[in-house]
Amino acid sequence: MTETDASATEALTVQHVSDAITNAVRDGRLVPGQRLTEIDLAKRLGVSRPSVREAFRQLTADGLLHSQPYRGVSVRHMTRREVDDLFVVRGALEGLAVRLATPILHKDTSRLLGIQAELDAAEARNDLTAMSRHNLAFHMLFADVTGNALLCEQLRRISNSVYWLQFRVLVADDKVLQTNIQHRDIVNAIRAGDAARAEEIMIDHVDHSRQLVQSLPDTHFADGITD
Repeated sequence: MTETDASATEALTVQHVSDAITNAVRDGRLVPGQRLTEIDLAKRLGVSRPSVREAFRQLTADGLLHSQPYRGVSVRHMTRREVDDLFVVRGALEGLAVRLATPILHKDTSRLLGIQAELDAAEARNDLTAMSRHNLAFHMLFADVTGNALLCEQLRRISNSVYWLQFRVLVADDKVLQTNIQHRDIVNAIRAGDAARAEEIMIDHVDHSRQLVQSLPDTHFADGITD
């Protein structure tokens, strides 16, 4: 195996570890504050400790994990203020993404309508797992179609934060399902070619998610600033 091949294989292994941790948080199998160890994950996933260490580094940079000297790595546990800050940034970026994407998607709505059909079907079945999966595809579509690599990267990092991933298992199912009406409103604005309206709805949609999160009991948040 050449050095290039070895590097590519290692990158795939690190991505495998990162995906395994991310999915475990998304599914509620790892919870905020829970400690992770290199040796345990290396054994369970059948990978080397350096691969796990690099995955920890990347996910810490993304905001999913938290690393402290002498205390190790844990799933990030956010304060209410940190959650609010995250949603403010997310709203601004997603609003920008949908505004930039509207002229592109207006010309060809097939991908957008396909995702929306999946969301509507999940809502009809009261299937929160499917709703979560298609919701992520819906929100990431806009940055993707713009071709703006920086915007895509920043939104990917936000999507890897613990509260973006895990709150689907903490917030009441019916409230999450009800947010799909705003997805349909965004789709209608894009089909009408109204970028400003699509951006306005998206920002309001993200803020509605923020309010759902903030309605949770204090036990779901780390100690810190709450105002």
